[in-house]
Order: sequence, then C-alpha cells, then structure tokens
Amino acid sequence: MKRCTRLFFSMFVLFTVVTSNAQMMSSKVNFNGHVYTNSGDTARTPIANANVSLQRFTFLGDSLFYQTTTDSTGAFSIDSVNSGIYALTITASGYQNLYIREFYISSENDSVNLFLHDTVGIQGGIVSGHVRFDMSEDAVIRSEIEFINLDNTKPNIFASTNDEGSYFVKVPAGQYYVSCSVSLHDSTYFFQEYWDNTTSLSQAKILTVADGQMYDGINFNIPDSVVALTHSVTFSGKVESSLNSPIANATVRVWASGQEDRDAEDNAAFVKTDSNGDYSITLSNLRSYKNTFIVSAHAEGFPVQFYNNASSFFNATILNAFNDTTFTNVNFTLTANDTVQHYSISGTVTDSASTGIQGAFVAVFDSASDHDQVRVGVTDSTGNYSVGNLPAGTYYVLFHAKGYISQFYKDADKWENATPIHITNSVTGINAALIQAPQTIASGQIIGQIHSSNGTALAGVLITVFNSNGQAVASAVTDVNGSYSILGIAQGNYTISASLATYSSQQQSTTYNTSSGSTTVQNFTMPSSTVTAIQTSSSNLPSRYKLDNNYPNPFNPSTIIGFTIPMTTHVRLDVYNILGQRVSELVNANMSAGSYKISFDASKLSSGVYLYRLVTNNFTAVKKMILSK
Repeated sequence: MKRCTRLFFSMFVLFTVVTSNAQMMSSKVNFNGHVYTNSGDTARTPIANANVSLQRFTFLGDSLFYQTTTDSTGAFSIDSVNSGIYALTITASGYQNLYIREFYISSENDSVNLFLHDTVGIQGGIVSGHVRFDMSEDAVIRSEIEFINLDNTKPNIFASTNDEGSYFVKVPAGQYYVSCSVSLHDSTYFFQEYWDNTTSLSQAKILTVADGQMYDGINFNIPDSVVALTHSVTFSGKVESSLNSPIANATVRVWASGQEDRDAEDNAAFVKTDSNGDYSITLSNLRSYKNTFIVSAHAEGFPVQFYNNASSFFNATILNAFNDTTFTNVNFTLTANDTVQHYSISGTVTDSASTGIQGAFVAVFDSASDHDQVRVGVTDSTGNYSVGNLPAGTYYVLFHAKGYISQFYKDADKWENATPIHITNSVTGINAALIQAPQTIASGQIIGQIHSSNGTALAGVLITVFNSNGQAVASAVTDVNGSYSILGIAQGNYTISASLATYSSQQQSTTYNTSSGSTTVQNFTMPSSTVTAIQTSSSNLPSRYKLDNNYPNPFNPSTIIGFTIPMTTHVRLDVYNILGQRVSELVNANMSAGSYKISFDASKLSSGVYLYRLVTNNFTAVKKMILSK
C-alpha cells in the first residue's frame, strides 16, 4: 500500500506552484506567442512544429493540460486557458528543451516570444542519474533536473525523470550546480535539492562537464517528509552560568528558516527556562521547507549566546530537521557580562502605512569589531525591537523583513551610505519604514554565494536587486553559509548590489532570460573595506573639525588617515594623484560626531605624491602624503 501511495503521489508531482481552485478558474485567457531560435541574430528565425504545453496536476480535481504546435512562422495559440500558474514546456527536434517551472497565465499576458537553443554541433558530456525517496526508494517521476550554468551568459539545461525516476541528458562543457525540484500537491511550494544531497547552495557540489565524457550517478534522494507536507521539531536542554548554576527565566529562542520562506509565519519562537534552568520548545506544523534552525539563549546580566558556544547568529551551529525530530541537550553555559558598561539600540520597524511589521530581523554591526560580533533582534507584534549588550562605539543597523526591501539605517541600500549610530548611552528612535517589494508574477530565481577575499563565507550581507530603471525590486540577506536566493525575477536587465558593514560594497550587472533557464547565478567576493577600523572618542565629543596628518608618511603600502567632526554630517574623504585625478574614495557617508581613523591601502598605486581631501557640509581640508615603494 505504501508503494502504491508513493507512486500515486509521483504521478502528480510537477514543478509548479498551485493556487486555489477558485483562483485558477477565475477567467479564460487566450495564450499565444512565437518560438524562435536563440542564435543571437535579430532576424528571429522561427521554429516550426515546436511542441508547446501548459501543465498543472493536483489532487484537487482541477488538473489541466494544454498542448499545441507552432506553425511555419513559429506562431502558436491556445484559446480559453484557465488563468493561473502552470509549468510551461517547449520542445523541438534539434533544440534544447525549455522548461519554465512557474509560468503565470493571466489577462495581463501579452503575446510572448520564447527561444530555444540549437543543439546541432554542440559538444558536451552525457549526464545521467535517478531521483528516489530517501526511505522507500520509490521513484520520483516528472521531477525536474536543472543544470544551472555558473557562467550566467550561457543557458541552463533541463531534463525530466521518466516513469522509473531516471534521466539521461547531453550537457555542454562547463561548470554547473545541479538541482532537482519536486512540487508538493495542493501547496504553494516546491521542494528543491542540490547535488549532492543538500538544500544549501553553499554545500552543493559543482559538476564540471567535459566534451565526450560520461557522468553517471548524479542522483537525488528526496526526503519522505515532502509527502507529509508538515513536521514538528522539539528542542530541549538547560541554561547554566559559567559557575554551573541553573539560570531561571532565561529566554531561549529558536530561529526557523529554509531554502525559501513563501508563507507568512513567524521565523522565530521563544520560551523561558524554569527554576532549574530547563526548557523545552516545540515548533509544530512546520512546512517541509522549514528545515534549518538556530537556537540562542539570553538572560539578564548575560550576553546572548548561540548554540553551540557561539557569540553571534552568524557563526552559530545549524541544526537541520526534515522530519519529526527531537533535539535534546541543546545546552548553554552563559558567562556574565564584563565590567564594561553596555547599552542598547531600540526602535520600531513599520511599513509605508506606519503599521508595525512583526518578525522583522534587526542586525547591529559594530564598526570597530570583528564581523562575528553582530548582535541581532526581532520585532514584536507592534514592530518594536531592542538590541542590547552593546559597549560604547559606532554601529550600523540593518533591517530585513520578508516581502519588503531591506535597508541600512537610514534609508540606505549599502552601509557606506548609512547613518552610523554613535552610542555612549542607550539610544532609542532608531526606526525604519520599509517599502513593500513590488508584487510580481514572474518565475525567475537568482541564487549565489558571498565570500570574503580570503574565502570565508559571509552571512548578513544585504543583497538588493535593481531593475533597469534603478528601482529596487527585491532584496535578501545571506544566511549563515553565505548563500542567498531571490524568487520572482521577471525577464530583463538588473543590477545586483552586495553590502556588509566593514566590507567594500560590490555590484554586478546581469540579464535574466527565461530562455536560458529559471535560475541564474551571481556570486560575490567582498574585500575588506578601506574603513577597517573606525574609532570614536568616548564621553567627550569633539568641539571642532580636524584633518590629521597621515601616519606613517612616507608609507608603503598602507597608511592611517585620521579626522574629527563635531556633529553629525555628510563626510567625503578622497585620495587624488598629483594631476588632480581621484584614485580612491575612502568615505562617502553620513557620520556621527567623533574621531575616526581610516586605513588607506595603496598597494595598487605607483610611488609618488598623493593628496587626501576631507569635505563635510561645513569644512574642507587637504593634506599631502608620499607613497614610496
């Protein structure tokens, strides 16, 4: 009986998002367009006799299938299509298949142009494998295999498993992430797994394909829990002090996430320890994609600690659970705060209508400390938050909420343009009004990984996607593995920026084209910023502007430039060569009153005399320095 159930499920798994029956039947649409050869020519050579199909299979009894072929001009038309979301497949002899996992049919559809890549003469290797359920080893049919080209100027390759759960496909030479997608019936989510047996892009293997080679065994094992749709996870343990004394009334928080967060449920839950320092917390009815968990503990007089003995959310140990799971002995040993006075930053996160956003993520970066010392908080039901345990210093605050465009304080898409917060006491009123991300019916996905120049994965990086008009259309924050995923990308040209406090922000241009596949890869390498250490004065704020002499001088290859500002103002610090040409932008941001030291690395410049200029709203100064190699 178990096998029959699984096979019944397998017959209906298809990679598409399914909406409600009422929505799907709301209107009839004429779906039409053309299929052309994607050869780069402007003539748009039509492809005749291409098969065009729209498919949607569910257990609701509203499964639909539409199919037609193109005429001699490459044109096709399907009348009276129920509006909704489908899997669109285009096939033609001599061309690579085109598969669009989530294709939206609505009254807004114009005539669409679709492009297939010619396979005639293309070299490559043969890749094969199978898709099975973990425990039962039943075949998963109609699962979609996507070879995601790391060179995003080249198309992705698709294959589908047959009735035995196997696939066999020719793949052009290159490097690829390989993913397998399986939709859950009657749900708004598809399960995606990367080769080899991971849902994390950071742990995915890269398949290198060479001409004339065979690559067998590129297999996938799908967790059986995708059939059950939901699962429950329990965490239990003890919170003690470093003196082995139980800590009562400590807050233990579980942060839940997954490869995608498409629903509106909160991503964090918490519980208090009892008089013995014990706790137990259960997250029930989790969707199957909620499978990644981080646990933290905090008590009055103690800094936040993350499991396992980590000081930051970004270097915590990740616990994974795909099925009903119980984690025991998730214990914490808290060390009391040192004697240094600590403060807090608090405020409110709202939407454009001034309504508080619950569950928004707030990250506070210490500009003078290691990136691992990031403090985090979550807004309550009214959008309020407070992040404590902050020694005096200068901080940058990042606000992130699902469905909104994330930002640094204040209204900045990169930290260099953010307003730093200088605290010598607790600060309130650090608020953010987040703009809701534009609603889209697009099906594209951008994925990537962010690393530092020494190869370390960077978490907490703000990724912002701008369209060709410069409008921010989507954003994400990298996870603890330095990975990110952004859904709902429409066909077009984009600029993607990556920003993390104390690292030089980066940006790249990309083009998403449905004919190249549903996923494009944008990885970033982020060098440490020239602002490697910002040090502010303590309790006595400065009373005047000042630009210091750099030290050392002459220098090779780096030097320190110090300056002082007596009030919050916009600051620019630039370096020029002797001809007056700007060779480096060190600072371009609003900064609070204080004394600052900026590291300037001139390793890429030639020996000679250089000028550095400080410009604020009320002050300008220029000084000379000598690079001697």
